[in-house]
Amino acid sequence: MTADRLLEWKTALLTKYAPASVAGFVRVAKMVFDWAVDQDWLTRNPMKKISTGSFVNRDKDRIISMDEYAKLLDACPNQEWRTIIALARIGGLRCSSELQQLRWSNVNWAENRILVHSPKTEHHERHRERNVPLFPELRAELERHFSLDETQGNEFVIEHYQKTCWNLNAPFQAIARRAGLGKVVRPFDNMRMSRSNEVLARWGQAKESV
Repeated sequence: MTADRLLEWKTALLTKYAPASVAGFVRVAKMVFDWAVDQDWLTRNPMKKISTGSFVNRDKDRIISMDEYAKLLDACPNQEWRTIIALARIGGLRCSSELQQLRWSNVNWAENRILVHSPKTEHHERHRERNVPLFPELRAELERHFSLDETQGNEFVIEHYQKTCWNLNAPFQAIARRAGLGKVVRPFDNMRMSRSNEVLARWGQAKESV
């Protein structure tokens, strides 16, 4: 098997599958060839110089506009879900890793900031945590949430899901349907991306907010 033939195989796959899926196939193939080299069945991996490609499927990117954000809030069953959506769409927090770890002690009301711990990037020394501004739309939802009787004494901002599965996709899709948005693919990634684009357009690259 030559590198040229394997490149033809990858090219053929791209005519049938999304780039993210092809990247998965190529990664597995590289692992198999590496194993074959380790077993002395091959002298070299013919896929070594063939790029894996991106695992991000851009066909699923979707902007969640501020009008749609307002509709999502109106369709939420409770304040906790309004807070979840505000943290994702306005704060740009990752779900579930950053939402799950967010504590009320991380909310600095006086300085109008939230300290966000980032498990996804914690292996990079300078990216273990970041400060997110308490944008007015986000602060409004957090204040409503914090003032609720059932929230008093809670350690975590999103308390309900601490003792259960953090698969928020199904309840979000129910909210999206009530809001008239239909099915939203990768909703939390797309809410974060939507906010990143807004922040970049308004304040530039050097902000810490997302």
